[in-house]
Amino acid sequence: MAEENASFYLMVLVAISDHELHDKEADQIKNIANKYKIDFDPHAAAEEIQNHYKNDFNKACNFYMSIIQNTEIKKDTIDFIKEVIYSDSKIHDKEVELLEKCKKEWGIK
Repeated sequence: MAEENASFYLMVLVAISDHELHDKEADQIKNIANKYKIDFDPHAAAEEIQNHYKNDFNKACNFYMSIIQNTEIKKDTIDFIKEVIYSDSKIHDKEVELLEKCKKEWGIK
């Protein structure tokens, strides 16, 4: 369960990398969680990330990535991050940077 939780925190991290969790991004994360019958609050996660990491998104990304070891969860996480990025119709440079960081670290094309 820790890997799945880290996956959702990565989604939230990417969503807040523009310093705001937009409603459409939060809704998309909730939809993904509901699809897998996981109780997850993206707003609480965003607050936790911001309190712990402040604006050090790379440090947070490294931490959550290190938890996920399962290849299938890594691939799913990349797909889910893409869904979150596209959900608000605004693609920010930092979102893409964190997505590419995950892909590179995990060896996913």
